[in-house]
Formats: sequence, structure tokens, C-alpha cells
Amino acid sequence: MRNSEFILAEKAMGASTFRILGLHILPNVLGPLLILASMDVPMVIATEAGLSFLGMGVRPPAPSWGTILNDGYNFIRNSPWPVIAGSVPIILVTLGFTFFGEALRDIFDPKLRRDL
Repeated sequence: MRNSEFILAEKAMGASTFRILGLHILPNVLGPLLILASMDVPMVIATEAGLSFLGMGVRPPAPSWGTILNDGYNFIRNSPWPVIAGSVPIILVTLGFTFFGEALRDIFDPKLRRDL
């Protein structure tokens, strides 16, 4: 973005570096950064839960969805409800952050706007 025409025009008009960062670069970078962060949260949750399920993540005194699933999996022959109760929150949070990221993409992407 540093070599974009509107940034070069601002520099030619004598704008300071802080003005260029605050008024031009930050608003153009903030949207994609929020979208990437909200789309990476489900991946991080699934990775942590998978590693904890396998015993390579968070140690057992600390709460983790992976250890909850592992504890439920040990008793799945008696009752499937601990596995279901442990997996539903993972699914809901993953879908929630995915839909949130899609909504942010729809809001911040000017190519998807129809009001122009």
C-alpha cells in the first residue's frame, strides 16, 4: 500500500506520516485484518481441541474442549451424551466465528456492495 497512488499523492501534498497512517492506511488495512482474525479463530479452536483430545494440548486440570471430549469418549459405550454435550459448543462457536467473518467480509468488501 505504500506505493499506492493516493499515498504518493498525500506525500506530494506534504502530509505527515501519522496523517497518512491514520487516515489512509489504517482504515484500508483494518477490515481485512479483522476478517482474517475472525476466520482464524475456528481453526485455532479446532487445533487446540484436537491436540487436547489426543493428550498433547492443555494439561488436564485446566479446562479444554478436547479434554472434555476425551473424557466423554472414554464413557461412550455407557452414554453418548458427554460426547454430544462436549462437541456441540465447539460446533456452535466455530460456526459463529465463521459467520461473523463472512458478515465482516460482506461489510468491508466494497466490491460486494450494491448501494453504489
